[in-house]
Amino acid sequence: MKKTVFMINAHPDDLIGSAGLAWMLVESGDYHLHVIDFSRGERGLQQKGISMEACAAMRTQEEKTACGMLGIEPIFLHEIDGEIHASRETCQELADLISAEKPCAIFTHWPVDRHVDHVMCGAATLAALRLCSLRPEVFFHHETHQTVNMPFLRYVSFDQHIMDLKMELIRKYVCQGGEEMAERKLCEARFFGWKAAGVHPYAEAYGSYQMPGDPSPFFDAFL
Repeated sequence: MKKTVFMINAHPDDLIGSAGLAWMLVESGDYHLHVIDFSRGERGLQQKGISMEACAAMRTQEEKTACGMLGIEPIFLHEIDGEIHASRETCQELADLISAEKPCAIFTHWPVDRHVDHVMCGAATLAALRLCSLRPEVFFHHETHQTVNMPFLRYVSFDQHIMDLKMELIRKYVCQGGEEMAERKLCEARFFGWKAAGVHPYAEAYGSYQMPGDPSPFFDAFL
């Protein structure tokens, strides 16, 4: 029986932090992957004079295209980019999704982050779990310069094939500088690959509330 994994993000394109893992989950054939976005990235093009409505439509389509590569349809909650809150309504909406799909693992934003929307997304995820009777494993992905003081307890290493797929997916976020993001994530993956000291040249880094050396049913089974 396939297991379910949630990747819960504040905005379309936040998937870039765990796109390598997403590809590995899909290609394994053993997991149902769900990508959940709190907002549609409405304010992502304000500096270019593009309205929130037009930006939301553009970024929604880019997210659907990127997730379509993985064979999935993203789920959007009802928060607004730049105004995300861990409200009771949003936490309950997310709790209902978790209760319905019963994920074995959830990946979301590190609650200590320079982007307040990321902080609220991480907090809302933890609050949603408090509303559920389920206790999936929770991990936090790395968002380059925005993630602050996160201890990297897990590395997911991968080969050139997965790295190429990851970069192709990241390039779908054209309005957010997809090509530049892809090159940045390539450098980052090389660094984490070195840190992981695994058999593959690339890796992604993840944090959690676990202690070093604690077992992880998800990672023990997946890796």
